[in-house]
Amino acid sequence: MITLVRVWDDPGDPAPPGTERVLIGGRVLVLWRSPSAAGGPVRTPCDEHLVAGVEETSRARLSCADVIVRRGGEPARLRADHPGCLVIAVNTRRGCLVAAGDRAVRLVPVLGGTCADDDAAVYASAVHAWLVAGRPLTAFTRLTLVRANTVARVRVQDRETARDWPRRAVP
Repeated sequence: MITLVRVWDDPGDPAPPGTERVLIGGRVLVLWRSPSAAGGPVRTPCDEHLVAGVEETSRARLSCADVIVRRGGEPARLRADHPGCLVIAVNTRRGCLVAAGDRAVRLVPVLGGTCADDDAAVYASAVHAWLVAGRPLTAFTRLTLVRANTVARVRVQDRETARDWPRRAVP
C-alpha cells in the first residue's frame, strides 16, 4: 500500500488525533499518515511524500514512492532498483537500516524495544522530512517516536555506506 505522509516541523501546538511525533536532532516532527489527502494539522506541511510499505509489490507504485520500507534485502540494490526514492528502510533482526543516497545508518531499539515495520516507516518518513529540509543524516544520534500514550526510542549507530550492509533477507 502507498501512503501519503504529511510532516510539520516544530508545530508549537498539541498534535491532533491521528498524528505521530518523532523527536529528531532536537526538533519535533508531527507526521500524519493516510491513504486520503485530507486531515492533519491546519498549517501547510514542511514535507509531503509517498511511502511504500512492506506489503507493496506494484512496480508502478514503488517507482512513485519517496520512501520504501522492506523486510530484509540490500539497501544499495533497492536504491538502484528505485532511483527516484530518497529513503529506503530495511527491517532486520538487529534493527532498522535506513539508507539515503550513499549514506546509511542503523536504528537500534533501546530499552528492549523492537523496530516493527510500522515504526520503521515512521522513522524513515522523519528522516525524509529531515533531509528535505537540508539537514545532514549525520546530525542526530537518536529518534524518539511518540504514538498516543506509547514512546519508542532508537539510537543511531554504524554510520556506513549502504553497500556495506548484509545481504541476507529476514524471514
